[in-house]
Parts: sequence; structure tokens; C-alpha cells
Amino acid sequence: MSSTAVSDSREGLDIWTVPAINVLLMRESLLAEGVSEMELLRDTGISPKHIKNNDSLLTFEQVRAFTANAARLTSKPGLGLRIGRAESPADWGVLGYAMLSCANIAEVINAVLRFHRTAGSLVDVLFTVEDELAILDLVPVRPLRDALPCVMEEHMSATHSALEMLTGTDMPMVQLNLSFARPGYHRQYGELFNCPILFDQPKNQLVFRSSFLEFSVVRSNKFSAKLARQICAEQLARQSPEPDIVQQVRYLILLQGSDFPDIEAVSDRLGITSRTLRNRLGRHGTSFQVLLDDTRSQLAISYLQSSLMRLDEIATLLGYSDRSNFRRAFKKWTGKLPRDFRSESAANNHGVLR
Repeated sequence: MSSTAVSDSREGLDIWTVPAINVLLMRESLLAEGVSEMELLRDTGISPKHIKNNDSLLTFEQVRAFTANAARLTSKPGLGLRIGRAESPADWGVLGYAMLSCANIAEVINAVLRFHRTAGSLVDVLFTVEDELAILDLVPVRPLRDALPCVMEEHMSATHSALEMLTGTDMPMVQLNLSFARPGYHRQYGELFNCPILFDQPKNQLVFRSSFLEFSVVRSNKFSAKLARQICAEQLARQSPEPDIVQQVRYLILLQGSDFPDIEAVSDRLGITSRTLRNRLGRHGTSFQVLLDDTRSQLAISYLQSSLMRLDEIATLLGYSDRSNFRRAFKKWTGKLPRDFRSESAANNHGVLR
């Protein structure tokens, strides 16, 4: 028996903005190490006045660039793990307020699915229950490139720490899957999550016992729950002025993993005909094939930049029957062959993973 849920963000990627929460936390940590703010903000498009408080809104690319700078400049390996482990629901702004108002972990997960963007998220969240296992799948909305390890470390460790803090007990972890190569400080993962850690995986996932969903939130206040959700919705509306069916289609494409659906399957999941879906996507200047190719392109870039998977393995994950078809498609998307792209990325990002 299994069930699946996706986060409730439906905005186009061009307007993906997030609060400066994580940037401020990383800034504080790096300044304490003696790193200059000028170096942290270099080539990010962020000025010091933009990050005065948690309510400042930054673009996806600004946060990605800042995170990459921070990961490169820190003298202490595992920056994302440290930042996430030190966070509490209070650091998550209105989302933290909503989480504290939930009755149990199942309600907390639902709040995260709906409102994670209010807490500075650079990913979309998919959630699946498969018998005794619950799986939180974190999917970057755009390629994170050299920032991927640090972003996933922070998101994974912050989620893990928050859920343990809310229940006052250890989270029954089963496995942690990560889509990038094993860093030199990989033992820190085992110490924090206390479960098997698998690198170079197709997805970034927190896997835990589904029985944990029934655990109660300590000091939950059910009377404030409705107000908390209202505040979260208002904050999300300020970040995302226009809902878009484009995001719903992206989610359903990503949800299938390497078994990418066709337009008939997606339209069926949405409860509309394929003709209606084509028309709606057309009104937004796109098509199902464009979104499918864009999803494959983003995943391919992420795998090539952040994992050690072979090209034939990546081709299979992206639904291509052989490596030559994948090579042709990738060159069409980027103008480069996959092997050349990986080599250039490795040269540009040398030294980021410590």
C-alpha cells in the first residue's frame, strides 16, 4: 500500500523567490570564521542591505550563488550539516509556527509540503508512504551546480533536527540517499543521521519508518493551527503572485522517477483531457514536451555535475534506451557532449567538496 503527495507550489520558476533565512545563518557562521562579507556576496547580486532580516526576499539564483560561495570559502567541512543541525523550527519563520501548531508528524509533513517555500527552500518536496517506509524526496527546482551538496546537507539536517525537536525523540531513520559524490567529511553524515548513507544516488531522500507519522508534537497548540496556516498562506502569496499549471506538470513528471509519463498519464492525474492540458500549457507559452525535456535536462546536469554515475547509468535514469540517444539529446540541450560538460564542470568547481 502506498500513497504520494507533492508540495503545493504551482509557480513558474522565473518568479521563485525565497526569504533570506538560510543566507543569514550561513553569513553569521562564515563571518565568525573571519570570511569577509565582500567575498561572500561576490557575484551573487546581493548587497548587504538586502539581507538585513529574515523577511528579505532573494531570487533562487542569488541564494544558490551565495551558498556556493559559502561552501567554497568555509574552513570547516560540512557547512550545510552544521547550519541545518543548529536550526530549530523558530528559525523557519511562519512555517516553524505552523509546525509547532500541528498535532502529529503527519500534519507537520503536510505543512512542509504546502509551505516549505516560506522557509527559504530551494527545492520542491515530494512525499511517499510505502507500507512501513515514509520517504521525503527533495528535488531542486533548478540545477544547483556546485551548491548542491551544501543545500542538500542543510535541508536534510534541518528537517531531521526539526522533526526530532518537535517530538522529543529520535527519528527512526532507515536510509539517506544523496545524488552527489561522497565528500571527504562523509563520516559527519553517519554521526548526525545514524543510518546508512548512500551517495551517487538518483534522488535526494530521507527514508524513515512510517510509524513516526503518528508521533505527537510536544506542546502542540491546536487552537493556533488555523491561524498559523493562514499566516503561511499569506507569506507564500507575497512570494508567488501567480499560480501556474506548469508546476503541477513538472511535479508529476518528476514524481515518476526514471519512468517518465506521457501527456495522457499526466492529464489523467490532473483530471483533465490531454487536449485541455495542451491548450492550458500553450496559453503559458510552453508544451508538455518542452517541460519533459527541461526536466530531463535539469536532472542530467545535476547528475553530471554532482555524481560519479556512468553515462549509461544516467541515460537509463533519464529514460533513454542507450547512451547515444542521451548524448544527442544532451548536446541539443546544452551544445556540449555529456563527457565534455562533466569535465568542464569538474574543472570549474575543483575544491568545493572538501
